[in-house]
Amino acid sequence: MAKKSRSDASPNTITLWPTTILARRFAHYQKVNPALLELFYQHRDREQRSPQQAYASNDDLLSQYPLHKELNELAEFISQGIVEVAKEANRGLWREGEKVSVTLTGLWFQISNGFSFHEMHVHGNCSWSGVYYVRAGDCSKGPEAGGQQPNGVTRFYGPHVEHMAGGFGDYGNLYLHDNCFDSYPEDGKLCVFPSHIKHMPFPYNGEEDRVIVSFHAQVFNASGAQNYDYSFNN
Repeated sequence: MAKKSRSDASPNTITLWPTTILARRFAHYQKVNPALLELFYQHRDREQRSPQQAYASNDDLLSQYPLHKELNELAEFISQGIVEVAKEANRGLWREGEKVSVTLTGLWFQISNGFSFHEMHVHGNCSWSGVYYVRAGDCSKGPEAGGQQPNGVTRFYGPHVEHMAGGFGDYGNLYLHDNCFDSYPEDGKLCVFPSHIKHMPFPYNGEEDRVIVSFHAQVFNASGAQNYDYSFNN
């Protein structure tokens, strides 16, 4: 599907396959986040896992705590964000006013410190994924000066990044040279991204733990069908 990225774009050009990411802050995070932190640390401590390094729960938190008020409030906020970004990404493809539903197929929390990190990866079996920062701790708050490595920042890589090492770079493809986007953690910030996008969190170390919620999601229309088009008509 061809899209115009700007209203003043040349009528002779088309822009294909843009990457749409949502960044949005939860209005109620100051009320919700303390309750989430209490839940997460109690959950971790029951497993008697070391608090010195990284911890990740199973991805079935919503099933384990179906009546937890603040966790359900966060899940609703996440679902709203997914609808918002998916609607924008599918502009011109979704029917006007079409009702859609979101299924969070996985939701889990992670507590990190001691320079723990996750290697570059993608998420499978879902169309959208994301991270919600419960506590940013001592994560970098903006671009670092003097080449210092970001602390706990989530970095996203453009779909073309694997082609850049052997590619030719000049002024004609300058738009390809900036091939990553950094999400700087803030308490209550939600970042939703297409699940196929490569990403990684930088190593984190600080006085406070970095605590996040991660999730996977699938989106359906009112009929419950995914309606993926396998035809050769496009």
